Amino acid sequence: MAKVKSRGKLIGAIIMFVMLFTTMLPSNISIADNWYEDEPGYYTLFDEAGKELTTMASEMFKDDEYISSDNKHYSISRVDKKERKAYAKFLGDIELPEFELVEDLSMEVAAQNKDRSILIYCTHSSESYVPSDGTTSIPSKGGIFDVAESFKNALQEKGIKAVLDKTSHDPHDAGAYRRSRQTAVELIRKNMPVAAVFDVHRDATPKHTYETKVNGEYMSKVRIVIGKRNQNRKANEELAYKIKAIADKAYPGLIKDIYIGRGEYNQELSPRSLLFEFGTHEISKDAAQKSARYMADVVNKAIYGGVFKAKEQTGTKTEKRGEGDQEAQPKQQSYRVSPISQEEQKGAGRGILWFIIAAAVGIVIFALISKSGNELTDGFKGMFGRKKRE
Repeated sequence: MAKVKSRGKLIGAIIMFVMLFTTMLPSNISIADNWYEDEPGYYTLFDEAGKELTTMASEMFKDDEYISSDNKHYSISRVDKKERKAYAKFLGDIELPEFELVEDLSMEVAAQNKDRSILIYCTHSSESYVPSDGTTSIPSKGGIFDVAESFKNALQEKGIKAVLDKTSHDPHDAGAYRRSRQTAVELIRKNMPVAAVFDVHRDATPKHTYETKVNGEYMSKVRIVIGKRNQNRKANEELAYKIKAIADKAYPGLIKDIYIGRGEYNQELSPRSLLFEFGTHEISKDAAQKSARYMADVVNKAIYGGVFKAKEQTGTKTEKRGEGDQEAQPKQQSYRVSPISQEEQKGAGRGILWFIIAAAVGIVIFALISKSGNELTDGFKGMFGRKKRE
């Protein structure tokens, strides 16, 4: 009886080890935790001529990349950390993928794809909106969860299986992404197959940098953030470009820009994984919730209802826009279902490979310790040599 209890404890310990192991891979994940600095403030990005491009309440690093609202592509060449200023060189224009607007979307085809889950969580679970919440931070129950809830509900209204995890990852420190990684892993494990994973945040820059009007409504812009240091970068960029291409045509002014930053932000876990910044601490939560509902429509079209042309390399460019208010002329056409690209397929394989490895290790160890000493000895003899005849 004692042996059985001892073996049970050992099995439990091994299972816990395997689960912990999956939340710790890869080893350089700590880079992703360098999102917000300890002291309040924000960085300002300039082009080589000294023109301001954007602001962000995050440390900027050399070789980070930036795609503006008018699809200008920049790479940061130097950073003045003391002054919180960064300077970028212009690389060229990004050409967003073309997509085809149609009126006869097959609901049957769309329904076949909507069994794939969209997963949502909030790494910085205390982030809040001062005009609505009265403070920048509410421990474990930040206003950011209300924005994520609006996003989830709007997706569900479109027939999508959307799941929001409200686990707290406080405090808002260098370990937040490590803690939220465990949440993301568990979400993926419980809700496969997965269509996409989104980490919902809010920025901490001046109010005017996120204010916009879409369809005549005052709301918040949305920034898309991609981690450079993950094997799914290419696939995640493809999704970000699809989202921006659709939003720029259907809801001009909704997407603020795309920032490709140092780190991973847990995006190696899924080939369709992005970080969304819904507004800033100075904007109302209602404005961020409105943009979340519009983003749900864009994400629905990008993942379940758009057909993108061969290789997704060419497309029309949007007109140049600044940071101010903008009126929207939303398009109501339907979209055909978008096929998953080769990059996304490769990313899916890479993203779940370590899941399989960890599970396999656990199964092997479990099988070994489940055998008695004689069975284990016979097993090894069978593998490396013949058993001695009686």
